[in-house]
Amino acid sequence: MLVVRATTNQNLTTEQTTSISTASDKQEIEKEISNLGKSFFTHVEKLDIDACMKYFENTSDFWSVNPDGTSGDYNTLKKINGEGFSQMKSLSHKLSSEKIRVLSKTQVLYTYFATQEFVLKTGETMKMKNVAGTMLFDKIDNSWKATFYQESGGQPEKVEPKM
Repeated sequence: MLVVRATTNQNLTTEQTTSISTASDKQEIEKEISNLGKSFFTHVEKLDIDACMKYFENTSDFWSVNPDGTSGDYNTLKKINGEGFSQMKSLSHKLSSEKIRVLSKTQVLYTYFATQEFVLKTGETMKMKNVAGTMLFDKIDNSWKATFYQESGGQPEKVEPKM
């Protein structure tokens, strides 16, 4: 249970609880986040950076850790992924598993594990066998938005054409 306490000058304490009240509430949130993740990756496969970025909160508080080990804000994440998408003809994202940890009614940690295969505009096909990412979702204005994103993966391997 997450409890936030605020103390005024008169030593009065206000307590705000954002804990999950039932297992059913938790399951509903897990389902919402899982569906959100699947929807996000549909846009990734379409190489639509603008649609992808709608899942993220565009504020100065947003933070990303990029596959190359750098950190950035919303615009950096959009630029890096937009540049990557612009080099691809197609992309396939195969989710192998996901982990969802409901931290409160308004905050959820979502981690995915996947394989990605993509065809570059040069015609080369590349595969990343192990891709993992984490998104911290916050409920903002009654909508789930990622306020943190981290992605990592191994080096892409060239897929030789099948003869």
